[in-house]
Amino acid sequence: MGLDPDDILVEPCELRGGISPLAVTIARCNCGVIGCGSVDVEIRRSQDQVVWECSDQIADLPLRLYFLATAYDAEVERALHDHSWETPDRTAARLLAALVDRDALAQNHLTFSWASGRSQAGKFTVSLTLGPGSYQVLVHVPWRGERPEEIARTLAELLEQPPDAWPEVIWYPQARDLEPPPFRGPGWQKGA
Repeated sequence: MGLDPDDILVEPCELRGGISPLAVTIARCNCGVIGCGSVDVEIRRSQDQVVWECSDQIADLPLRLYFLATAYDAEVERALHDHSWETPDRTAARLLAALVDRDALAQNHLTFSWASGRSQAGKFTVSLTLGPGSYQVLVHVPWRGERPEEIARTLAELLEQPPDAWPEVIWYPQARDLEPPPFRGPGWQKGA
């Protein structure tokens, strides 16, 4: 299956390619996990063309595709900037990813992973990774029909607050026998 737009239509966009060949994952197996049965192409530029080359054997032959660079570049830029297909939760997730203060999160050893309005009904969720020790931290806020811009701004502002002040957090240790995270407020719960 193809990649989710959130995985491939992001800046910096690897689809642009360059003079040096760049391996880019363009598909994954049906389980949905990138890295499991993924298909990579090598993207490079050659004169006025962009070349995709796949060394995985497809129909017993290597696959090589050639695109006119001007048309290819225009289509990549169009895809990167066309958000007309997005649902409100995807729009909110994209806006939040652009707004989140990654430096503020890093001060608490947190890394932004993803955001979604599809994880739990009536809530918008942000997934963070907490290290060292590796925990998944899910931060939830109620979503009662606010516009995508509003929910993205609300969450970006919340994530700038100290983590122990976050009102609804579920944390999951990613290894056995990990102690609880170093900060936990009254809204923090261990996931089952």
